[in-house]
Amino acid sequence: MRRPGSAAAPLRAETRAALEQGRRLFNAGHFFEAHEVWEAAWLREEAEIRTLLQGLIQVAASFHQALDRRNASGCARLLAAGGIRLDALPDRFGGLALAAFRDAVAAVLPRAREWEAGRGEALALEDAPSIGLAEE
Repeated sequence: MRRPGSAAAPLRAETRAALEQGRRLFNAGHFFEAHEVWEAAWLREEAEIRTLLQGLIQVAASFHQALDRRNASGCARLLAAGGIRLDALPDRFGGLALAAFRDAVAAVLPRAREWEAGRGEALALEDAPSIGLAEE
């Protein structure tokens, strides 16, 4: 269940930097690289910020599976798992426009599942949502 609000949890400076670097990489279509940046931060974090990072990692990995590996099953599974993790977090958590990103992930998931079932086309770069910054 989604929780509104920003939940301005204090972030470590290195985690804030990793979120931004990963966000820029993700938005540029460098999904594997974004995954790697977020994973390094995930290893040293805990609680909800760790959940945020894991959800972002899974969504990035889903697009890596779709675009670089052409793996429909991996794409759909990771996209669903990432969406579930992100769904439990506040709308502007970590300074990100998380509500809009979650909605975009949820919108592309049925297409990924259709592709997985052999009834649809593979996801393309333009199907990847972008991650915006939360408005202050």
